[in-house]
Amino acid sequence: MHTLAVVASCVSRRGAHPSDPTRWVFNRLAADYASRPPYPTALLDRLAALGGGPGARAVDLGAGTGLAALPLAARGLVVTAVEPALAMLEALRRDADSARLAVSTAHAAAEETGLPAGTFDLAVLADAAQWVDPARAGAEIARLLAPGGRLALVTASPADTPFMRALGERIAAANAKARPGPPPGEAIAAAAGLRLEGAVDHDDVHRLDDATLEAVLRSLSFVGPALGPGRLAALLTEARALARAHGGAVWARRITLAWSGPAGRRV
Repeated sequence: MHTLAVVASCVSRRGAHPSDPTRWVFNRLAADYASRPPYPTALLDRLAALGGGPGARAVDLGAGTGLAALPLAARGLVVTAVEPALAMLEALRRDADSARLAVSTAHAAAEETGLPAGTFDLAVLADAAQWVDPARAGAEIARLLAPGGRLALVTASPADTPFMRALGERIAAANAKARPGPPPGEAIAAAAGLRLEGAVDHDDVHRLDDATLEAVLRSLSFVGPALGPGRLAALLTEARALARAHGGAVWARRITLAWSGPAGRRV
């Protein structure tokens, strides 16, 4: 594993520099991210196959703590993880070292990675499309992909279950901005000169104990860092009560993997 140096001018859609940790809220979420459930095995297998399987070169943009990057590396892909929040990237590096996975890392924004052009067979945005500037990230993806390379987008939404509905209502009551619009996947693909040509949904269900439920909630950008200590404590208390009322905290999601046609076959 090695770290790639990137220039300090790399910025996100909000003009934040990766070199300024105070501008990246995800630096405060890295510890709680460890409690987030993994992606479904079938989704990760399909994602690896889209890249070309073992030996294929993949770049994970907005890699976080490695929920996609590490499993792809375990499947034999040559992975570079790009992440602007240094605390997240450091957690990814520790887990990669512990698992003896060779994952290269770049401390940069997805819009300007500093990586060589035409290098990758697969560009991944896993639960990160909503955080990038579609036009600039799309242009960077077009630059990074080798001929025939693909863009893959992983998005997650709460399943329509009684517990998840009730929890979503409590979160929305605590933070009116907790229901963002759909990620701009089509816009990113179009800016990359690509068209999304396939998608598959995966139902993902995990039973969480109280401590894990609280950590997962704190890891959500519109919960942990968005609520003051009092409102956060009240929400976590309500979440535990909801879990008891519904027979346990069953974290249920619909996770969608969408992918583009190969680079070179332009829109």
